[in-house]
Amino acid sequence: MSYSSFELLDHSRPVLVFGRNGQVGRALQVCLKDLKVPAVFLGRADCDLTSESSIVKVLNRYQPQVIINAAAYTAVDKAENLGERDHAFAINARAPAVMASYIANVAHGILVHYSTDYVFADTKKDAYFETDPVGPVENLNIYGQSKLAGERAIEEVFNLAHNSGHTSYADKFARYFILRTSWVYGDGGNFIRTILRLAAERDQLKVVADQVGAPTSAQWLAEIGVQMAGSRVESGIYHAVPDGEASWHGLAVFAIETAASCGEGIEVRSENILPIPASDYPVPAKRPYNSRLSSAKLKKALSEMAFTGQYPHWQKQVEAYVKEYVSNSLKS
Repeated sequence: MSYSSFELLDHSRPVLVFGRNGQVGRALQVCLKDLKVPAVFLGRADCDLTSESSIVKVLNRYQPQVIINAAAYTAVDKAENLGERDHAFAINARAPAVMASYIANVAHGILVHYSTDYVFADTKKDAYFETDPVGPVENLNIYGQSKLAGERAIEEVFNLAHNSGHTSYADKFARYFILRTSWVYGDGGNFIRTILRLAAERDQLKVVADQVGAPTSAQWLAEIGVQMAGSRVESGIYHAVPDGEASWHGLAVFAIETAASCGEGIEVRSENILPIPASDYPVPAKRPYNSRLSSAKLKKALSEMAFTGQYPHWQKQVEAYVKEYVSNSLKS
């Protein structure tokens, strides 16, 4: 990716990144280091996202002008347990609200927040646009409900700040970017790594074939987040996924065939990767069948920046990821 210029107005106030140990958080560390942007990366040991006072303490210490929130409670099935619900909402909804309340009152402040396709509940058969109704809430799993609550909290905070009547502040309004994405893979545990491990151990696999989305690179998501933070485009929700779509079964076949083409020892043959319906693989949390997201709004925003480079297709990114992973990990 080629970036438009990313220049902090005040270099004494570093970019503050929450969720340093997640897949997107790790990718952000690489991305911001490459750009030589001063940044502070926070993990669980550095800030308790279930504690408002802990978040406020960190914000007051670093006084950031840019916050990138890559932290999330992502134990989708575990969240269905009654005792975990509040934990999920604390991290996915209340913590982003605290970050938004801080940055919305910072001149030229920026909040980048990553969200999910799970805010939709199969109300369409084709790709969702940012303007499509979310939910209904009662049809979302707890993870999806908590992420949707986080989106709404951010929007509410910024709307209140912008309607506060401080006209002298109007030309310095803070902005937010909520980046909805799907099927993320990167440096960490994910579907692709799991399926490659199983393919090296078994001669037959069964993979869900009736859930469809876009596999999305964490590295690309990090680059898009930084790109948006350094832009002048309008606040709002943006769908951030590459072009194309796949089922989990289609993704598994593509990843395994790519690994096999690299000479890696794969036990399972393509014809023995069997497609099954999601109903044959019951899990506590209901997943959406349709995770398609339209990236038209994001593409338009990128076209308004000093941005060059072809918009990616998921297959090209997965191919590169698998080849690098096979080279660096499986063979060793």
